Amino acid sequence: MHLRTDSYMTTQLNLMKKTLLIIVMVWNICVSITVNATAEYNPLKVTERKLKNGLTVWINEDRSLPKVFGAVVVRAGARDCPNTGIAHYFEHIMFKGTDKIGTVDYQAEKPWLDSIAAQYDLLANTHDEASRYKIQNNINRLNQKAGEYAIPNEFTNLISLYGGTELNAYTSFDETVYHNFFSPQFIAQWCELNSERLISPVFRLFQGELETVYEEKNMMNDNMLGAAMQRAQELVLKGTPYAYPVIGSTENLKNPRLSEMRAFYDKYYVAGNMGLILCGDVDADAVMPLLEKTFGRIKPGMAPTPKPFRQPVFNPNEVARLKLPVPIVKGAGQVYLAPADRSEDYMAFEIALSILSNGSNAGLLDSLVNENKMLMSGVRGMTLKDLSMAGFGYVPNIPFGSKRKAAQQCLEQIERLKQGHFSEEVLTAQKLNYIRDKQRMLEDLGSRRFVLINAFSHGLSWDEMMKQYQSVERITKADIMRVANKYFGNNYLKIEKKFGSYPKEKISQPNYKPVAPIHAGAKSDYARQLEQMPFRQLPPRLVDFEKDVTSLQLSPFTHLYTTRNPYNDLFQLELIFHKGTMEDKRLEAVADYLDMVGVNTLSKHQLSKQLEALGARLSFSANSHSFSVVLSGFDRNFSSTMQLLKTFLSTAKADDRKYRDMLKAFKIGRMAFFKDNGNIANAITEKVMFGNKSSYIDHLTLDELKGMSGQQLIDLFMELQNTEMSVVYSGNLSNEEVSAGIRGNINLERITVPHLFDYRRLEAAGTPAVYFFDNPKARQAIIRTYSLLPPAPTEEGRAKTQLWGNYFGGGMSSILFQDIREFRSYAYSSSGSLYALPLRVDPHEPLAYITQLGTQADKSMSALNVLDSIFNDMPVRESNIAASKQRIINAINNEYPNFRSIGAYVALRRAEGYTDDPYLERSAILPSLGINDVTSVYNSQVKYAPRSIIVVGDRRKIDMLQLSKYGRIVELKKADIYK
Repeated sequence: MHLRTDSYMTTQLNLMKKTLLIIVMVWNICVSITVNATAEYNPLKVTERKLKNGLTVWINEDRSLPKVFGAVVVRAGARDCPNTGIAHYFEHIMFKGTDKIGTVDYQAEKPWLDSIAAQYDLLANTHDEASRYKIQNNINRLNQKAGEYAIPNEFTNLISLYGGTELNAYTSFDETVYHNFFSPQFIAQWCELNSERLISPVFRLFQGELETVYEEKNMMNDNMLGAAMQRAQELVLKGTPYAYPVIGSTENLKNPRLSEMRAFYDKYYVAGNMGLILCGDVDADAVMPLLEKTFGRIKPGMAPTPKPFRQPVFNPNEVARLKLPVPIVKGAGQVYLAPADRSEDYMAFEIALSILSNGSNAGLLDSLVNENKMLMSGVRGMTLKDLSMAGFGYVPNIPFGSKRKAAQQCLEQIERLKQGHFSEEVLTAQKLNYIRDKQRMLEDLGSRRFVLINAFSHGLSWDEMMKQYQSVERITKADIMRVANKYFGNNYLKIEKKFGSYPKEKISQPNYKPVAPIHAGAKSDYARQLEQMPFRQLPPRLVDFEKDVTSLQLSPFTHLYTTRNPYNDLFQLELIFHKGTMEDKRLEAVADYLDMVGVNTLSKHQLSKQLEALGARLSFSANSHSFSVVLSGFDRNFSSTMQLLKTFLSTAKADDRKYRDMLKAFKIGRMAFFKDNGNIANAITEKVMFGNKSSYIDHLTLDELKGMSGQQLIDLFMELQNTEMSVVYSGNLSNEEVSAGIRGNINLERITVPHLFDYRRLEAAGTPAVYFFDNPKARQAIIRTYSLLPPAPTEEGRAKTQLWGNYFGGGMSSILFQDIREFRSYAYSSSGSLYALPLRVDPHEPLAYITQLGTQADKSMSALNVLDSIFNDMPVRESNIAASKQRIINAINNEYPNFRSIGAYVALRRAEGYTDDPYLERSAILPSLGINDVTSVYNSQVKYAPRSIIVVGDRRKIDMLQLSKYGRIVELKKADIYK
C-alpha cells in the first residue's frame, strides 16, 4: 500500500520497515556464502593438481549433466605479440592437425611444408609488388603439392566421432583457449586427441587459413561498432600492449611469417604456461593417471615473464571523439583506471560500481534514467590481466538533452558515492545481489567454465577466487568511499560520440588457386589406431517428463513444473503465458515497457530497490509463442518476493514519460537496423519464407506504437494474465510451499483462455529467383539459399532429413564448410540449417533448408558457383557421414537441459503436443542410418527442390550479369523487407 509520510504512524511504520529490512539483509549476507556447504554438487570445489611436466590441471566435478567441458588454456595472447596477429593466426593452425593427424604421409608432405614456410618469410621481406606476386604464385604452387597429402578437418571429424560438440577456440589479449564439450565415456579419446594436437602441430593448409583471417578482418570492418571500438581501444589503452587489435594490423596480416609463429609456439606452448580445465561429469582422482599419460607428454618449460609497461596517464582536458553512423543520438562518458582482479581493492570497487548502476536499475546513476533526467546511463568495467579500467557513459534525452548537464548529473552521483551519501541498506543490498549473481554464475556449467578459464589465465588460484567472493560480506561503507576516491580521481579520459564513420580498410585476397585435397574423407594411421581404443557405447541422456520434473495442475489452465536446485538456495519462478507475438505483435512492446515502469504505490526506482533488498530480480520477455515473467531470488525470501510479484501483476502503472523514452529507443533501433548486413539478410530470408507474415514486416511499427499509449500496453498485460499458463519453479522449497505461494499471490481463477498454437506457414514454391539488396558500404557480402523441401511426416523421415542437413552444412566437417571455406577460402562463415515445425504441431507442413556464406564481395560469384555445384552434384564422403551422425547424437546428449531450464523444456514441449522427449524416437533411429539414407534424401528431396538465392552486398563488386544466370533478379528496397 502507499503510505503518506506526514503522520506519526507513517513515520513509525517506515522506521520499523527499514529496521526489519536491515535485519533481513544482514541475515541474507551471513548465510549466503555458506549455503553451498550442504549442496549435492558443489560448484565451488575445484581440485588443483600439477602433472610431472609442470602442466596445471583444474578439475571441477559436477555430475548433474551428462557431459564434460574440456579446455586447454595457454597463457599467451595478443599482448604477447602486439599488432602482429601471430597468436590468432596460430590458433587457426591448431585445427590443421599434426605430424600424425590430418596427413596420409607426413614424411613426404614435410619438405613441401618447409618450403612454404621459407617462402612466407621471403614474402614478408619483399616489398616490390612484382616480386611479391611471383612469390605468392610459388607459394600457391607449393600448396597444391602439399595438399596432395592433407586430410582436411580430420581433427574436427575425430572430435565429433568421440562425443564432441561445440568445438571452438578464441584468442584474447592474455590467453588462447581451445575448448569443447564431450560425452564422459569418451574422455580417453578426448585427452589423447587434445594432447596430441599440442605436441607437434603442423602448418598445413595455411593458404586457406590466411585467406580466412583476411575474411575475418573484412567482416570486422563491416561491423557498425567495430571501427569505433578499435579506435577507442587505441585511445584508452595507448602506450600498452593492449592498444592493438587481437587480429593484428592489416600490414602484418599481409606478411605472415611462419617462422615467427613457430617461435611463438616454442616459447609459449610449454607445460608450465598451460592449464587443463575439466568441468562436469568426471572423477578427479580416477582421471589423473590418464592425464599424466596424455598431457604429461607436452614439453616442460616456463614462458618468459611479460615485459612491464607503464599504466596509461590521461589528460582530463582532452576529449576523445568516436565516430558512429547513428544520427540524433548524443553520447559521452569518462574512463578511469581500475584495480586489477588480484588487487585488495577489487571487490570493494566491484560493489562500488554496482551502487552506481546494476541489473536491477536501482543504482545512483540508474536513478537519473528512472527519474527521466536522461535516456541512458550506466557503468562498465574491463579487467585484463595487467590492466583494468572502468567508466560511466550516458545518453541525454532526445532531442534536446544537454551533454554537459548530463555529465554533471553523472558526476554528482559519483561524488555522492565518494562522500558516502548512500545508506547502509543500499550497501547491504548490493553485497547480497553480488553474491546472488556469483552463485547463479557458478551454478551453471556454461558460465562457470569461463570463470575457471579467466581465473587461471590471470594467475589466480581457485582458492584465491573463492576468498575474494567471500570477502564481500566484510566490505564496509568506508571501503567503498576509499576506493571511489582512489579510482574516480583526475586521471580519466573523456569520450564523446560524434556522427560519422571511419574509412574501411580492405585486405585484398591473393589470387591463389584453391587447394582441393584429394584425400578429403580419408583416414590417417593415427585415426585407425584411435579406433582401437575401448569405450562404452551409451545412448544419449533424454528428458523423462515424469521423473525429471514434478508436474502439478493448479487450475484447469495452469500447470506447475518444479525441479530441485542441487547447488544453493536461489530460486527461479517463471510464468509462461502461452501467447506470443504470433498471436499479438504488441506483446514485444509490452515486455520492453514493463521493464521501465513501477506500480501504483512504488515508482520504478522504489520497486527496484525493494526487490534488491530481498536479493530478487524481475524481468519480462516475449517470443513467437509465449510471454514470460521471470522472478528470481532467495528461497528464504520467497514469500516476500512473491508479494512484490503480486503487486506488480495487479497494479503495474503506466508512465507516460517512460513510454516516450521507449518510443525514442524504438526509433533508434529502427534507424540502426540497415547498418548491419546480417539484419538485412534475416529480413529478406523471412520475406522469402513467409511473405508478409515475416516478423520484420508483420510486427509493431513505429507509427503503430506512436498511436498507442502506455496504459494500453498495461491493459494488454492485464488481459494476457487470463491466458493459459505454465509455471516453472526451480529451488529447494516443497511443492506445497510453492503451490501455496502461487495460489496466494496469483489469481488463477481468471485464467480461462486456452492455449492455441499458431505458426507461420512457408510460402508455396514459386519460380526460383535471386533476391538482391544493394549495400554499397559493405565490404563483405552475405549469400543465402532457400530450398523448400517436401514434408517429412514421420520420425524416421525427419531423422534422415536431419542427417542429410548436418552432413551438408552442419559444422566444420560438413560438405559446405570443407568445399567453400576449407578447400577454397571463399568464405569466413559457411553453414546450413534445417527449418521444420515440431512434428506433433503439423507433420504435413513442408520443410526448408537455408544455407549462408559470409564472403568478400569480389569473391561472391566464385563462392556461389561452388555452392550451386555442390547442390547440383553433392560430394559423398562416407567418413563425414559417420561424423555427422555422431554429431547429432552428441548434441542430443550434450544439450540436455540443466535444472533451471528443464521445467520450461517440458512445459513447452507439452504445449507442442509431445508426451515424452521429442528425441526419444529419433535417437533410436539415428544409429541405423548411413550413406544410402543421406544420398536418398538428397536425390529425392533436395537436388531438384526449388531454390532461391539471397544476396546482400555492394553491386559494384558483384557480377550482376553472372548472378542473373541463377534466376530472375529481384532488387529489393528497405520498404520491401522491413516495416
